[in-house]
Amino acid sequence: MKLSDVLTKERIVINLRGNDKSDALGKLVNAAKTSGKVTDEADLLKKVLERENIKSTGIGGGIGIPHAQTSGVIDIIACLGISSQGIEFNALDGKPVHLVFLIATKERTNSTYLGLLSRIARLFIDEPFKQKIITSTSPEEIMRLIIEKETE
Repeated sequence: MKLSDVLTKERIVINLRGNDKSDALGKLVNAAKTSGKVTDEADLLKKVLERENIKSTGIGGGIGIPHAQTSGVIDIIACLGISSQGIEFNALDGKPVHLVFLIATKERTNSTYLGLLSRIARLFIDEPFKQKIITSTSPEEIMRLIIEKETE
């Protein structure tokens, strides 16, 4: 599964701002509603925050991949929040996060879910590509860049 299979321009939040990680995640969960695949927004946010309390999903390099499996969604979805100033995320490297990928899927879909998490990490290890995404000015441009990168 490619990121472009589950992420749409409607679920890309440029200039993501939040007082803290929880606030930013709430904004991404709100964006996830646009998919029509979220049946319980409160449960999705609760599961994402519970996962963050276990261990931060800030993987380093300015990337966070908060994720949850919940009965509050009917299919796998992704949202992307971009913060040029960075959000304190308690990341593994101690640095702020600039790209926040929210991944949600219904319960018991581990292989699809883990494959997508891995694919995101591989795509964004490319620093010049990551910087292009961070400095992009429109969701359409971001989707175009992601689709181009996935076809390399």
